[in-house]
Amino acid sequence: MSFTAKNLILGLAAMAFSLTAAAADANKMLADRHAARGVPCQACHTQMPPKAPSNEACAACHGGYAQLAKRTAKKDINPHDSHVEDPSCNQCHSGHKKPRLLCDQCHEFTDIKVP
Repeated sequence: MSFTAKNLILGLAAMAFSLTAAAADANKMLADRHAARGVPCQACHTQMPPKAPSNEACAACHGGYAQLAKRTAKKDINPHDSHVEDPSCNQCHSGHKKPRLLCDQCHEFTDIKVP
């Protein structure tokens, strides 16, 4: 095998590995993403036995809906600036299950990715 062919094969293998790693990271649950950043379970689960985090627990780190709406304002559709009054963070975000977009109960927003 020539030097150029080896480089091509190694480059393709490295690219495939990096795409697989990126896809695996995107598929992590929200709890895994928090843990990777050093956030302990108790930061979200403030009650024992653990229950779904309250909006207040989420807001302690992420800010309230007004702050989140500003952070996501450049999106075509801003999920944090909604006509739904006082939604629970847990209606879209789930620490230990696949997330689901509350908006999709009535709409079909295929370009919104929920962590």
